[in-house]
Amino acid sequence: MALFRKNTDLLSERARALEAKIAALQAQIKQAEAGTPLWPGSPKLRSTALPGGSKVTAVPTSAAPVFEDVDQKRLKAAPAAAPAHAHPELNPRPRGGAGTLQNLKRHFGLTPTGNPKLVKLLDSGQIRGLRPLRYERRVARNRFFVLSAVLLAVLYGLFKAIMGGR
Repeated sequence: MALFRKNTDLLSERARALEAKIAALQAQIKQAEAGTPLWPGSPKLRSTALPGGSKVTAVPTSAAPVFEDVDQKRLKAAPAAAPAHAHPELNPRPRGGAGTLQNLKRHFGLTPTGNPKLVKLLDSGQIRGLRPLRYERRVARNRFFVLSAVLLAVLYGLFKAIMGGR
């Protein structure tokens, strides 16, 4: 019976296939770092010696790190500025009417999405394996109609019970 068979999720299958490819590539990288040839019969790498036998002299490095001088007076004289909130949701209070309006928009989801292309794909049902949004809307609409009919039937029954007792 097809009733109890689980639907295949194409996105999770694709994710598993990509993870397997990534694991294979990581194994090849480890092999290359270890110095073993990736494929049998591959040519050996040549040495890095310069032609003509010339030698490269290394640039002497000092053991002590070099630091830049910092003017301590300017640092101490700078007033402590209030922390600027990079993320508006971390701001403890909105500033004026515009901030309150932004908070209300964010609360009710009226702000634009960060990735409009993804929203368009999800809305049109172009990603295989996911149900289109129009199907989900239809299911929600039908559920609303059924629950409304049940509520009206219960209210009608209560009305008849109250009026029938008189």
